Amino acid sequence: MTSTERAQQAARDQLAELSAAYAEAESKLEAAREALNDGIVVVLKARMLGPSEVTRIVPYERQHVGRIAKAGGVPPLRERTVVSAKTATPGSPSA
Repeated sequence: MTSTERAQQAARDQLAELSAAYAEAESKLEAAREALNDGIVVVLKARMLGPSEVTRIVPYERQHVGRIAKAGGVPPLRERTVVSAKTATPGSPSA
């Protein structure tokens, strides 16, 4: 094996090692993200904190916290009060 081949093999080995470390870190990140999302849903369902307070604590924006809550089945704080003109029936007060 020539010195060039040894250097190439060393480079391949180094990249394979770094790729494995990256994949491991990525899987840990995904597990941490899922745990955080589950925790957000638990807190919001129990109404211990509101979405704005949760947003101040977690590394997500308010809209993303809302998406997580919706996906986790957290009911809205208030019922919808606006009716879409597309779904309003003819003759109703909002049409």
